[in-house]
Amino acid sequence: MCDEFNHYWIFSNDGNERFHGFRRLKKIMKNFIFAFILFALLLTVNAAPFQLNKRAITFSACPPERAPNAEAIDVKMTGPDPPKSGDSDTFDVSGTLTKHDITSGKTSVGIAYADLTGNPIGDPFVQQFTKDIKAGSPFSESGLSVTAPDNLPDSYAIAVVVADDATKEAVYGCAFALVGA
Repeated sequence: MCDEFNHYWIFSNDGNERFHGFRRLKKIMKNFIFAFILFALLLTVNAAPFQLNKRAITFSACPPERAPNAEAIDVKMTGPDPPKSGDSDTFDVSGTLTKHDITSGKTSVGIAYADLTGNPIGDPFVQQFTKDIKAGSPFSESGLSVTAPDNLPDSYAIAVVVADDATKEAVYGCAFALVGA
């Protein structure tokens, strides 16, 4: 008999045939299990939601050349991440200004979008504080609903300021975030 035939069948001493492919079957099962595990792993990796490009927007203190007298403020933003043109975003602005008082009807929270060269995109959102807050006391303005301007580029900046007016000297608190950069 040929070797291939003897690989799967073995003859006992009494001449009866028996199937003896257990070693081969064991090897096939090991390969099948390995292939199944590899296939399951690939399906799991492909099914995992990749969010490498989607990162939470983090606000940082403004650079001194943009707002030399400004203190850092805390900003949290909820809504589409990243913001989409025409969609509404909600901002929570808080902090403690140690050098300046917040004056009701005079001091405002301003939120603006700009391209990466600093050119404004759309009109800024401005809301005045409704109560006086002394320097060193914490402030909080929550639920500020801001509509993102139309035609946002792929990369842009969001700036949030607490100020009496838009001049650099009158900006008391400032934070910014880069989106898509």
